Amino acid sequence: MLIAQLTDLHIKKDGKIAYQKVDTLQCLKNAVNHINELLPQPDWVVITGDLGDFGIPEEYEVLVPELKKLKAPVKVIPGNHDHRDHLRVAFDGFASFDHPEYCHFSQQVDGYHLIGLDSSVLGKPYGKLTPESLVWLDSQLNEQSALPTLIFLHHPPMKVGIDHMDVQKLLNDEDLWQVLQQHKQVKGLVAGHLHRAIYATWNGLPVWVGPSHSHAVTLDLNPNAPSRFSLEPPAIQLFKLELDSLVSHISYIESGEKSAGPFPFFDENNKLID
Repeated sequence: MLIAQLTDLHIKKDGKIAYQKVDTLQCLKNAVNHINELLPQPDWVVITGDLGDFGIPEEYEVLVPELKKLKAPVKVIPGNHDHRDHLRVAFDGFASFDHPEYCHFSQQVDGYHLIGLDSSVLGKPYGKLTPESLVWLDSQLNEQSALPTLIFLHHPPMKVGIDHMDVQKLLNDEDLWQVLQQHKQVKGLVAGHLHRAIYATWNGLPVWVGPSHSHAVTLDLNPNAPSRFSLEPPAIQLFKLELDSLVSHISYIESGEKSAGPFPFFDENNKLID
């Protein structure tokens, strides 16, 4: 099975340019075309959050028609820039969810179990899984204990050394680990949020963070580094799943693109640049 990951789309109302520099709508169109041209074709496209920029219905009205151009079926979870209720309405009949309140999914396919977790906290940049979500996760893992499992969520559970993003991680990662340590079939986690391709281990489990197909969070490991972004070569992440192995690849959308930046996310008054 082949899975393509899209993450952090940040589509704006009317396709407006983000941060006065990034045409996120065109970047998404380029990514969709890239995925559709892959051989072999992915069996699934999983989108790990921040589909919109403010989570308003008008953003999803721009977004959904572009995603419907994908040849592969789509699974979606929200990020901190999304609104789960608006997302659920916008994707009705296109991408299904398996929980009445949270935008979780659970899919068994080709000998694997794929689980998507809604880690969003409305109005907050950080992530958190509610007690109800953790009970649901435990139940899903118990029901399919024989299947190797890959878990998708927006917020990574570990720190990566980019301080302004680390404070926005999954805050209750210890609660998540209390569930996962009981289920040895879990092979790893796939996250977004960081706008960079990052591989890490967390409590011995692999964690893959998807790269940006539009704008990257600037790699600055200095403590208290400012919140900035850079324009780096756009890419997506692919996962090749076999019963005895799981391999990730970075697939670059365009070759030879020059990097630019860093640019500030916030202006001199600490207001997000719209």
